[in-house]
Amino acid sequence: MRRFVLALLAAGLAFTSQNVFADEKKELEDLRLRVGDLEKRIKDTEVVDELGHKFHPIHSIYGLKIGGGVTITAQGVSNTNTDTKGALALSADLALESPVGENGRAVVVFDIERGAGPRNLPSLFAGPNGSPTGPNADLESFDNDSVHLTQIYYEHEIFKGLSVSVGQLDPTGYFDANDFANNERAQFLANIFTNNPAIEFGGSSDFYSPGIRATYFPAEFMDITLAAFEGNGDFTDSFDKPFLMAELNFNLKPFDKDGHYRFYTWLRQGRDDVSATANPNDADLANADNSGFGVSFDQFVTDTVGVWFRAGIQKETVAQFDKTVSAGVHLLGDAFGRPSDRVGFGYGATFIGQDYEDFLTSSDAGFSSGVEHYTELYYNLAISDATDSTGFHISPDIQYVANPGGDENAEDFFVYGMRLQAFF
Repeated sequence: MRRFVLALLAAGLAFTSQNVFADEKKELEDLRLRVGDLEKRIKDTEVVDELGHKFHPIHSIYGLKIGGGVTITAQGVSNTNTDTKGALALSADLALESPVGENGRAVVVFDIERGAGPRNLPSLFAGPNGSPTGPNADLESFDNDSVHLTQIYYEHEIFKGLSVSVGQLDPTGYFDANDFANNERAQFLANIFTNNPAIEFGGSSDFYSPGIRATYFPAEFMDITLAAFEGNGDFTDSFDKPFLMAELNFNLKPFDKDGHYRFYTWLRQGRDDVSATANPNDADLANADNSGFGVSFDQFVTDTVGVWFRAGIQKETVAQFDKTVSAGVHLLGDAFGRPSDRVGFGYGATFIGQDYEDFLTSSDAGFSSGVEHYTELYYNLAISDATDSTGFHISPDIQYVANPGGDENAEDFFVYGMRLQAFF
């Protein structure tokens, strides 16, 4: 009897131990699955803007994504006879994104801007909706303590390969992208190397506008984007003066090196202000159509060296200049033992339109027509473990402008500066 009791107790103990071990094994497996799910959620919370630049992620297990950055620039000017002083500028942006159902997302972007950059510069070419050859593309038109809602939109994947965005958008975020010359927070500062100045983008002076955009991927190596935006971005008479644009993009790998080749065309039907047109005294230009086409290429030629090219044409009867071309080199820091650093050099030329040349010649006896030449060199120094879109960066920058505004008699000048960039 005693042996039977002992055997029964031993069997019970073995059964209990097996259950305990099984429970522990199940808990470990559940923990592994939870950790794996959390890692996936963290990876999924990386915020990506329209150009594909990742913001630094704030981890969230609820699907809400948040990111942004703070940019501080200090710039000075030399070789000018004007009373030009150095200037600071600060901007900060915050992007919030939340999933909507399985295939949708809602995005809100806030922006703040203080400082207007260097003042009293020699006149530069201007497009009908802003100055394309200014020395700081990070500047917005607002300079105050207010927080501005710059973008708010809904994006939905209709089916695999087709997505649509509707709301207040940034047209420059969907068109004329370039991997090496398109991001004023990490690459070139001058406007001419950020987007094609020979595009009269719709929207406000900062390019924000209500509109709709659709992108379709018929093949892995190709995508097509179509969009319609309000011309002036003020939500008034929204269909009277639209801005329409279409782009065809090829993602290619010649010689196994990444490259992108974009071709686009656009149409702008009128504008509110004629002060920056080919003839500021011609009120009829407020309703004149402007159109054009352009290209934007970027291509790695080695593992560490890339080249880029951008060109555009628009109507000389409407805009101050009818042609622009720019090109440059992009160097990864791997070439000199600094993998996260970047170096960029760019050159651009802007060609005055005949109508604007005639206007200036008749109104200014000292004007002599020429080509505006623009060059820029920057070094992006990544601090600690910073990457292209995370951490802290310091970028010394120098720009040189010859024949500003297409006037050979205007004094050439340098813009030297420093950019501090923190992604969060």
